[in-house]
Amino acid sequence: MKHFLAFLLALSLVGAWLLFLTPRSFSLAPAPILEPSTVPLIVKKILPPARTKSMHAATLGALNADYLMGAYFGGSAEGVGDVKIYAHLYNLKTQEWSPAISLLSAPLLSQKAHEFVKILGNPVLYATHNTLYLFVVGASLGGWATSKIYGLSAPLNRALKQLQNNQSPQLDFMQTLPLSPFLNISHLVRTSPLPTDDGGFVLPIYQELARKTSLLLKFDTHARLESVIQPNSLKQQLQPSLVPYQHCAFMAFRSYKRFDLYTQTCQSPLKWDQPKLSNLKNYDDSLNLLNVNGTIYLIYNAPLQEGYNSRSALMLAKFAPTPTQPGNFKPLGILDSTQKGGEVSYPATLIFKDKVHVLYTKDRQQIQHLVFNLAYLKSLP
Repeated sequence: MKHFLAFLLALSLVGAWLLFLTPRSFSLAPAPILEPSTVPLIVKKILPPARTKSMHAATLGALNADYLMGAYFGGSAEGVGDVKIYAHLYNLKTQEWSPAISLLSAPLLSQKAHEFVKILGNPVLYATHNTLYLFVVGASLGGWATSKIYGLSAPLNRALKQLQNNQSPQLDFMQTLPLSPFLNISHLVRTSPLPTDDGGFVLPIYQELARKTSLLLKFDTHARLESVIQPNSLKQQLQPSLVPYQHCAFMAFRSYKRFDLYTQTCQSPLKWDQPKLSNLKNYDDSLNLLNVNGTIYLIYNAPLQEGYNSRSALMLAKFAPTPTQPGNFKPLGILDSTQKGGEVSYPATLIFKDKVHVLYTKDRQQIQHLVFNLAYLKSLP
């Protein structure tokens, strides 16, 4: 029996490394079209608050033609055991958010995963093939550097019906993502997946221990992990944001304890160009890319004024490369701002029909919903 278990362990290690060695070719699906509009629109509203002291790191997805879903983590503070994942349903017809619904807690995930989970962090929602997926960060000891990514799912129609009744969707545990043949720790998720031409999807993730690098996970149509792609050898680059662009894709990164903002394009999802340094700065803040009808936009943080922290203003910029500055962005303006010690941060975006939806943290006390349209973008200088 001992030799048999050792053989199974060896097979599991080989299988894990094959994820890195044998990726199959694929392409990203085209970006969604932002439908035309004539009157510029930009509006903000606050999601009905969960009864928690702190909330952060929103995610956003479309369930069908009538409903969007948002989620975030909330509790007494980030990294505390009472943190839960909360969800809201957004009715596109009434333009109203449902009350906060508790979606997942650390004890519930521990029960489903059959392993101890001490704290929960960043959630990511994704709906495809009549299935709702939730990827979430959890850690059993220490902080986020020892975390894992857990995958859960539910039939979409069942989850939607439960949300409409202000009930927590029943989530089925899929797996703890097998991303390392050793301790399988220090992997986190933050930004949304992208669909691929073969019916699967790509989930951007990052590794926080030691090198702090970004990775892309390729899943098949049944959400089975097919391959792990490392697009570059940069260090200190977290929370990659990925969008389709031209014949391949465009990616930007959060810099860890440095001020560089790097972007990257590719020849194929398996063959990436060298990263390019942008004219903008990143002050260790999450960012989000948008492909609006072929034009790349970036939502990012910058200090509102001298003496303010880097998350005091949420900014919008347009990708405007030049022959001498291939990573150049043109700042367009401020989407939101806050007081000197506050933050407007961690944007999550969704292009749906004729509007762009953005969820983000406001002072760790609420989740803000920002909506704008194509006419608004065209009105910017």
